[in-house]
Formats: sequence, C-alpha cells, structure tokens
Amino acid sequence: MKAQRIYIVGHGQTVRLVKAAHRAQALAHVARSIINVKVANQDELVEAVTRGIAVETAAQDQDTRDLMEEGAEA
Repeated sequence: MKAQRIYIVGHGQTVRLVKAAHRAQALAHVARSIINVKVANQDELVEAVTRGIAVETAAQDQDTRDLMEEGAEA
C-alpha cells in the first residue's frame, strides 16, 4: 500500500486537510462533497441547451494528465 500524505485542498476561502495516497484521491474526496458529476441524459441535454447552456470541452492540460496518471496508480 502506498504511503499516505496529508494534502491541503482549497476552494475559495475554504481549506481542508485530507489524508490520501495521492493528489487525485485528495481532490476527488473534496470534489465529491461539493460537485455533482454524471453523464447527461437526452432530456437533460435538451433542457440545458434550450436554456442557452453551451457544451464546454475540457482541455487535457499537464495537471489533468498528472491527476489521471496518479489515479491510475492507485
């Protein structure tokens, strides 16, 4: 088992200390408590586009690649 570290994870003025095996795990732990992510179904897509919400394309920058690599190692 990989050694755990304590990560400081911040969002706005809120700071949390999270013990995790890697950065991606610490980030996911905090994100799950403040963000909902799921695949949109057809009705949700139609409703959102009708309200003028544009589809955004997530860029895979170096931080994202690092998180994905760290997550794969867990």
